[in-house]
Amino acid sequence: MQYGLILVAVVLFLAEWLRSSRKEAARQDVDRRIVPEVLDAVFQQVQFTPNSRIVGFEKSGLPLPQYDRMTGGEHVRAKYRGYEVELCSIELDRDVSYTDPNDPTAVNAPSYDTVYAGKWVICRFGTSVPVSLTFVPRSGLGKLVRSASVQDPADCFEQQFKLISDDDTVLKKFLTDEKRRKLLTLAGSAEGDFSASLHRDGTLYFAVENNKGFFKGKGSDDALKEKFARELKWCMEVIDVFVPEAAG
Repeated sequence: MQYGLILVAVVLFLAEWLRSSRKEAARQDVDRRIVPEVLDAVFQQVQFTPNSRIVGFEKSGLPLPQYDRMTGGEHVRAKYRGYEVELCSIELDRDVSYTDPNDPTAVNAPSYDTVYAGKWVICRFGTSVPVSLTFVPRSGLGKLVRSASVQDPADCFEQQFKLISDDDTVLKKFLTDEKRRKLLTLAGSAEGDFSASLHRDGTLYFAVENNKGFFKGKGSDDALKEKFARELKWCMEVIDVFVPEAAG
């Protein structure tokens, strides 16, 4: 009976290993054949490192769940309209390894639960902006409470997002009704929760928690190229909203 259980465990382990290996091989194939072509069509001076990620996104000011391990990939460095752009997939994990209370010295294999997975983007405009701002999605209850007081369509932005800045007077002039409507439209077409932070030094950070990151999907080469191009177009439209007026 014991040998039978061991055999079943071995078979399950091998099946999972084969599944993971095939998935990784498919990802590498896409990264090699499809992603570079899509990147070159929309960016300039592209550097693509599939097994690397952005470093220092913690400086963004965007709220992140508690995590013990950060992993990622699909790291892109490029130029868009002359601006420095970085993007990558990211995954944050919590350590949920079990420790036997009767033998705390026992060493167990580490175990992790994913608490965040999605797309991260940085754009450096290279010039200062007049205000620093951050917006993150409101919870369902927050949206419901605020919806009763919405009068102007532009107020929908603050119904959907919690918005903070270091100068509310300048914020009203900078984040115009037109920009808010564009951001709402982009949030509606995002694949998950959309948040962003613009710093006074002209660095824009934004993220979409879509549970998978960039350049994931199934289908023909043409279908994947179209899907990935849409992902990048969405990112470029977010950047366009925040381009400093003197540079726009």
